[in-house]
Amino acid sequence: MEIYESPSDAAAQRVQELRKRQGLTAKDLAERCRLIGAPGLTASVIANIESGRRDLNGKRRRQITLEEWLILAQALHVAPIHLLVPTSSDKDEYKIAPKGPTPHGTDRERLGEIRAWIRGETTLHGTDERLYYSEVPQGEWESADDRALKLIRHKEQQLDFFRKLGMVNEQGVIQVTYAEEQRTASNEATDETTDGGKSSG
Repeated sequence: MEIYESPSDAAAQRVQELRKRQGLTAKDLAERCRLIGAPGLTASVIANIESGRRDLNGKRRRQITLEEWLILAQALHVAPIHLLVPTSSDKDEYKIAPKGPTPHGTDRERLGEIRAWIRGETTLHGTDERLYYSEVPQGEWESADDRALKLIRHKEQQLDFFRKLGMVNEQGVIQVTYAEEQRTASNEATDETTDGGKSSG
């Protein structure tokens, strides 16, 4: 189980992960930021964000600002929540306040709980639910059942999408390796057909 010591640590790790996954250098990402109106996010600034400019105790000297978080999410083509909160195991834990317990008195929260909290779907431990839900805009208000049904529909749409890509196995589980195996089997069958045609000719 991993523990993210602060929101900035978590976001910085995600920036680096996504940048590398997309085959970008810090300079490439800086150029994307410049094109969307943030020339101040240079390659050296991005490098400092990712490293945190640690002090002798290993603590970050540089926190990620709210503006940087949103700009980097846009530049990396991800939802801000998926930059702020890692998409790893929901059992991993996340500290809201890096120097002490969270505002609600708990030391840390599970990633799944943090994501739902940021989306406005549920409260954290110790939150006054009446106050929390009173700030939800009327047009966005949904009952728990409505949210559950919407989540089910979203999952079904995702499954249909991956099924069309050949990434769903016979048990209905999404697997990247399954698609690769199918392509390999298809290629082998094509090769055998080709070879058979040559032999018969």
